[in-house]
Amino acid sequence: GRVVEQAPVAALFAQPGHPYTRGLLRSAVPADSVRGSRLAAIAGSIPRLDALPGGCRFHPRCVSADATCASETPPLLEIGARSIACWHAFEAEPPPAAPRATGGVVEQPIHIVSRERRPHLAQDSAARGAPLVNPSRGAPLVEAVRLSKHFASGRGLLADSPFSRAPVVRALDDVSIAIARGETFGLVGESGCGKSTLGRVLMQLEKPTHGDVRFAGKSLQLMRGSERQQVRREMQMIFQDPYSSIDPRWTVGEVIAEPLVAHGERNTGALNDRVEALLGLVGLDPSARSKHVHEFSGGQRQRIGIARAMALEPSFVLADEAVSALDLSVQAQVINLLSDLRERLKLTTLFIGHGLNVVRHLSDRIGVMYLGRLVEVAPADELFRRPAHHYTRALIASIPVADPARRSVVGGSRDDAASRAIGELPSPTAPPPGCHFHPRCPAATDRCRSEAPALAPLASGRVVACHFPL
Repeated sequence: GRVVEQAPVAALFAQPGHPYTRGLLRSAVPADSVRGSRLAAIAGSIPRLDALPGGCRFHPRCVSADATCASETPPLLEIGARSIACWHAFEAEPPPAAPRATGGVVEQPIHIVSRERRPHLAQDSAARGAPLVNPSRGAPLVEAVRLSKHFASGRGLLADSPFSRAPVVRALDDVSIAIARGETFGLVGESGCGKSTLGRVLMQLEKPTHGDVRFAGKSLQLMRGSERQQVRREMQMIFQDPYSSIDPRWTVGEVIAEPLVAHGERNTGALNDRVEALLGLVGLDPSARSKHVHEFSGGQRQRIGIARAMALEPSFVLADEAVSALDLSVQAQVINLLSDLRERLKLTTLFIGHGLNVVRHLSDRIGVMYLGRLVEVAPADELFRRPAHHYTRALIASIPVADPARRSVVGGSRDDAASRAIGELPSPTAPPPGCHFHPRCPAATDRCRSEAPALAPLASGRVVACHFPL
């Protein structure tokens, strides 16, 4: 509720004076981050507006805070061309202290006892048809085999009938991917390209029009009864909006315990113990179990959603835009949490996102989708270093660079007109013939307009669907 710093843009980025400003800038995921490393995150979470701290309101989260900060409110003073409210403006910060709990969030490494996977997940991968597995990681855990999903855009009883003449949206068009055990596969593309539809079909929330989904080499469509129920334990989802995906009438304990109850756990003591362990796993105090979700910040709600997804000890987790609704400081905390859980629990993950820097930071490989088709798959660093498809290049060129001083350094080719996609995304009910991207591609030829390119292997473990890859 207060202005803590105000300055010209270039000056703010060159020398942020307030510790909160510095923390926000450090929390952004840079394009050149070390993939998988821990991000700098502001400790704790924003306090409740009905329980604001005295003195400087940032002092409970500030590494430079002292007794003066806790007791006296700093005035907003003009220093040259900027205004700043801080008793320690521009001072060097002390080295980070040991992790501490602030505002209900504990930022610390997660210690988990290792466990054996369930015996029914045999290393059965006789499945064929999804050639895009990462060969360095062995057999795939989750496979999409030539998946297509079509939606009728008309209405009425006959809208979904094969005899209907209503336009059809080809949300997925012959998509194959294979995600190896322990791998994080990132999926990017513009809104409407089919990313979330692919996730829903993989999770069996939507039935495919054509194709197959396989888990540990076995077709999910052919599973019945207890076998299908057991596999549902292994496949869980983290949603984009933690508030709308959680019943607001339930306590946090009830929300997290629901999957356990649905799969047969009835012992109240065991449920309570498991809920408290899960809250600790995601850095929340066990006392949170008796509260309701409206009492928590956005980042804490997402931690609750993650705890719910982890309740059944899944092997595979789909994170659909799991950090896109969070502000910078909270986003960094949740990204660190997801990285910790992946390493400790040996999770296999499909991470869907719009923020390309975030997807790169978390992913081993990245797939790029456009109008229902997969156009490129490559190791994360290789894809950013040398994009092969013109659409991939356009996406990377569109990543905004906030710091004015860095725009001239990393902009370069990004300002090159040849890197930019032309026009808008076409309607999915009437996709262009040939290569779907050709109306927006600066390198399109007559061949691109008439002939759809197939995914073909290139060097460095990548595949690309382009007649003239870069």
